Amino acid sequence: MFNFKLTKKKTALLILIILFLTLFSLNSTAQNLKIHFIDVGQGDAILIEAGGGKNILVDGGDRANSIAARIIDYLKKQEVKRLDYIISTHPHADHIGGLVDIINSFEVGIVLDSGKIHSSKTYENYLIKIDQENIDFKTPRRGDEFEIGSSRISFLHPKGPVDNYDLNNSSLVFLLEYGEQKFLFTGDIEKEVEKDLLQENPELNVALIKVPHHGSKTSSSSSFVKSLSPELAVIQVGADNHYGHPAAEVTKLYQNQGARVYRNDLNGNIVVTADGKNYAVKVDQSWEQNLNRTESKTKPVEAAAAKKNNNLININTASKADLDQLWGIGPATAEKIIDYRQNNGGFTQIEEIKNVDGIDDGKFNRWQDKISVK
Repeated sequence: MFNFKLTKKKTALLILIILFLTLFSLNSTAQNLKIHFIDVGQGDAILIEAGGGKNILVDGGDRANSIAARIIDYLKKQEVKRLDYIISTHPHADHIGGLVDIINSFEVGIVLDSGKIHSSKTYENYLIKIDQENIDFKTPRRGDEFEIGSSRISFLHPKGPVDNYDLNNSSLVFLLEYGEQKFLFTGDIEKEVEKDLLQENPELNVALIKVPHHGSKTSSSSSFVKSLSPELAVIQVGADNHYGHPAAEVTKLYQNQGARVYRNDLNGNIVVTADGKNYAVKVDQSWEQNLNRTESKTKPVEAAAAKKNNNLININTASKADLDQLWGIGPATAEKIIDYRQNNGGFTQIEEIKNVDGIDDGKFNRWQDKISVK
């Protein structure tokens, strides 16, 4: 039988040891990197908790008030009080739409922006808000980098002026390094920029990639995916979106390269926690659960076809805001589309939209399967 007798001195020492171990454990947990891919429907919004109480928000979802409210609520639940950086990858509405409300709700240190000018009212309001709040505004370029918490951010694109890029390809692309791990954030870049990134970074391998452009088939070339060889691929995408994102062949490409694919439409909020060597992924719901739920509600082919037609944008009745969702269509071109249909009695076939000034074959081919005339 053991007889434990502790002197006051030994008791005090034991308490100090326990306190030290507890504090060390809490500090280690606090220093872990956490990346939250917030479920905002068809858009991007990513919270990076870089350790030491430092936070980065990458993009701000779409312009619907409900989306901004969802992001703000999510950030507050993570006890975020200050955003040290907002990284605005490019000025499409599904990436900057909620930023005005977010800036109203949190202290913001610096906004990092691609510098690509857009004619939309959403972009104008975003710039006005930054100016009103006197927030530091910078346009990083390839080679720029900074440290935050225990992480390093390095920008890989764009290389110089963005005048030669369209909105998607003007996206800020950056690498987040934490310990031995690398995480790549790609905005909405397409294959043209992917090729350039491969030439500049031929040996780059990453643990995680934020899949470019919501899994569109205009991005994620096979050479790009094979070279990066990601273990995780996260697609920020909304359920039943009329763009058809993500493309089935893109999802399969990542899977064939050994990546585990996560999607907001199937998994809800996706949180990756990393310690510099290992990572863990937590989701709101598993893919299998969501698949079973979907299959149990499968409708006849006729009903599915009707649903698909309802998801198309009717160019004879669509508002400016609806038309602005199409790739390469801003408010000015949307107004031209409306003027054309009013002056010509409407469109009789979708190809007729190419008669509108500013719409060429390239733009039409991007979304011809997403529009209708009835």
